[in-house]
Amino acid sequence: MIESPVSAIVNVQTNNKKAQVITLRNTNGLVARFSIYGARWLDMFVPDRNGCFEDVLLGFSELSGYERASEQYYGAIVGRVCGRIKNAHFSIGEESYDLEANDIYGKPKFNHLHGGFLGFHNRFWNGSVKQNEKGEETVVFTCLSKDGEGGYPGNLSISVSYTLTNDNSIEMVCKAVTDKVTPINVTNHAFFNLSGVQKKVDILSHSLRLCSSQIIDCDDDLLPTGNLISVTGTVLDFRKSRQISDALSTDYLGIKQQKGFSLAYALYHEKDCSPAAELYDKDSGRKLSIYTNQPSLQVYTGYLMDGSDVGKGNVPYYANTGIALETQGYPDAVHWKCFPSVLLDVGEEYFQYTKYKFSIDDCISL
Repeated sequence: MIESPVSAIVNVQTNNKKAQVITLRNTNGLVARFSIYGARWLDMFVPDRNGCFEDVLLGFSELSGYERASEQYYGAIVGRVCGRIKNAHFSIGEESYDLEANDIYGKPKFNHLHGGFLGFHNRFWNGSVKQNEKGEETVVFTCLSKDGEGGYPGNLSISVSYTLTNDNSIEMVCKAVTDKVTPINVTNHAFFNLSGVQKKVDILSHSLRLCSSQIIDCDDDLLPTGNLISVTGTVLDFRKSRQISDALSTDYLGIKQQKGFSLAYALYHEKDCSPAAELYDKDSGRKLSIYTNQPSLQVYTGYLMDGSDVGKGNVPYYANTGIALETQGYPDAVHWKCFPSVLLDVGEEYFQYTKYKFSIDDCISL
């Protein structure tokens, strides 16, 4: 890799300190922007079927908007452990660890959510820009999460890279090593709206296809029960592309009442089932295909958004304005031996790969 032009990096003032904003471009005119604040994916400009470029990521025009937002995770890297950890507590062998209890759910104690108050989304990372032999631009973020930070054991060194490829994809690679056994399960928390985020159009008419036949069953606090439940014959079955709005007719986890959902789908990785997820907007023709090595996908329609966050183009963000498709390990895996482990041992390397490919498709049938 060689260093990319310095012009790709701009310093911007936030509420707390100066933060770098990094712009990547490819040979087809696509533009992606990132920030060292939370290693965030800020913007993604992609064309529609008429060649009109629009941003498809929810967020803000100024970095200060991300710091004061009600929804804290727009485009951010989330960890050390994304999702919820029951009662903000876990054990490794004989050692017991108490985490920050920052969730709105949980009994008798609030759960730990997305790495805590000062998780990766609230960190100012180190950032650099490089090019590969194809001339494709990459931004690399690094940080050190110290032993005891947020209650987690071990000094964890982590890097996250985003490459804007010439096949119109963002390739995200997360790597980490530790000096003490620790859980790690990171994800990117971007919210997508393929219609273009300044159009005041929700994502309920988008179609979704998932490479999954099972949901990781959860209770009313969105904590796993340890069971996987089949989606066969239900409106939550997205193995064939269907409108997202179809799923709002079920009473499961209060989806019908709250007019939105947050569901953890168990992915199966087979040659005839790739990509893991496809999101499609028939009006613009834009399609997002997601490939990953992770075992689950959290699908969240932002139903807790209440309009208090006013984003790009002065658009208020309400429920279903965007959809998060979070590639990750199973939620609350530290409490379930039947789930794939999220523990990272000394001498091992954590490796997460996810590819977000953008394209135009006018031939998808619902």
